[in-house]
Amino acid sequence: MDTENLDGHLPDFPRSLGITLTECSAEAVAGQMTVRPEHANRNGVMHGGAVMAFADALGGTAAALNLDEGQMTTTVESKTNFLRAIPIGDRASARSIPLHRGRRTTIWQTTVSRSDGKAAAIVIQTQMTLESPHGP
Repeated sequence: MDTENLDGHLPDFPRSLGITLTECSAEAVAGQMTVRPEHANRNGVMHGGAVMAFADALGGTAAALNLDEGQMTTTVESKTNFLRAIPIGDRASARSIPLHRGRRTTIWQTTVSRSDGKAAAIVIQTQMTLESPHGP
């Protein structure tokens, strides 16, 4: 799979974190990121904010892939359950799937996993669909 073309779906901030996409469709978005020292919390594992940014990037991308021309999306709610730590140097992966795709909101569940396959976090976010101020 040509991930270089997929990564064009990501804004600059997620790319600056080292997030790359491995799957990208209206049905699911998946990606990976290597946990670098600058992603660490004071306990020496992946910071919760970095976990949430990873999940938000995938969920937001998934929501954007479900928009009509002239629409945009924004996160209006996000809830994270942290299950286990992700060590520095590990390659985290995540997959975002739809729980609800309505006319004005979509809800995405993103499971973030460690390289051993164990779930580290589950994030559920609500994305609101807006009309772009720039038009179609």
